[in-house]
Amino acid sequence: MWFFEALLLAVGDGGLAPRPMRVPAGIFQVSVNPEPSGLAWAAPLARYLVVSDDTGLREAGTNHAPFVFAMSADGALDAEPVPIRGLDKLNDAESITPGPPGTFFLATSHSADKRGRVKPERCMLLQLALEGRALKVLGRVDLRTARTGEKSLLALAGLDPAGLLDIEAIAFRDGALYIGLKSPLARSGSAVILKLADAARVVQAGRLPEGGVAPFLEVPLKVRGPDGSEVSQGIADLAFLADGSLVLAANSPKHAPADGGGAVWLLRHPGAGPAHPAILRRFPGKKPEGVAPTPDGASLLVVFDENQNPPLWTELPAPR
Repeated sequence: MWFFEALLLAVGDGGLAPRPMRVPAGIFQVSVNPEPSGLAWAAPLARYLVVSDDTGLREAGTNHAPFVFAMSADGALDAEPVPIRGLDKLNDAESITPGPPGTFFLATSHSADKRGRVKPERCMLLQLALEGRALKVLGRVDLRTARTGEKSLLALAGLDPAGLLDIEAIAFRDGALYIGLKSPLARSGSAVILKLADAARVVQAGRLPEGGVAPFLEVPLKVRGPDGSEVSQGIADLAFLADGSLVLAANSPKHAPADGGGAVWLLRHPGAGPAHPAILRRFPGKKPEGVAPTPDGASLLVVFDENQNPPLWTELPAPR
């Protein structure tokens, strides 16, 4: 794998280097700097819906405001966000994916904040319906409540029950929702994907049935770190391609060894035997946080969280 990774880095960016999103001044009247962590195409709006780690303005009393950003196909954010009706707060939104027609699923991290608090607004899997230029909550569930027998979410995934849960990726296909974990990683260092069957019914019911969330796949996402050692990445986003292949954005989990730059990976035939992902693109020094196919399926749009700096985006050719 190191040979192919070195080759990808050696051929130059080919015009694919991340570039700044265009952020209008009006956004800063309603929100802190966008920190994109996931995106999904909304055809009725001709826009990508972009979730951000934080929204709103603390000084205005609107911190964690329930909205997502809207972005054109050429990387320009709208000044007016898309509100989420039926929700008081949205904290640490990490991924959004198209669901059944006219709807989207959105997941927050389910992780503790910087003070070690795990608040309800950080522990949500939502189903949302697009109504005009707004999203309406159809259902909500806390993934931490998943149980199989005596096993809680992490234990049923074969992970350390005391591990630091961080959910950053969801993707929907054939009625099921696939949930990618940034952390914890498996003992082997592989990243873990879970599966929630009949996702729309479950989320609208507001309760996870016994055994409703099940292990799906462990994916080894190993890269060469800054010191040349092997480093394991966690999953930052997921997206299915039309042929059923799975694209993953990945970077180093919190408190883990630095990876020197995130990557976008391709996994053919997920679930059909052991996972053998291949790197589509490595981004030295950058954190790819969201990935989605373009409407025509010809490209992958990738967004990057730059913290307080202008957010970045790029487009990659879709694998054939």
